[in-house]
Amino acid sequence: MTSVQILEPSAPNTSSPDYTRITEVVKKLTEAGFSLTRLPASASANSAVLRLIEQKGETILPLVLVNNFPMITGRYPSNDEIKQILSVPDGIIEPKHCGCCCIEGCGCE
Repeated sequence: MTSVQILEPSAPNTSSPDYTRITEVVKKLTEAGFSLTRLPASASANSAVLRLIEQKGETILPLVLVNNFPMITGRYPSNDEIKQILSVPDGIIEPKHCGCCCIEGCGCE
């Protein structure tokens, strides 16, 4: 199973649209059983992360680890990137749009 960790600065910009989006995505995916976590970079014991932060500073944060390997630096992953990395089926991150919303209980939003 693929695991994703999002390492953030100790004081992330919580009013940023990307921060808000990633908060919602992480919530939806963890509720659906995917391995996606976020934590302060200072809490990481990953030697590659610590070396990168030492060399580049906090400008590389947020940093995305896929199976403990640094994959994305300096930004949050897009929804499409997350879907691709974790093989997330359609309808989990974005609401389903199937055109049958007039039928009660169909699962569409």
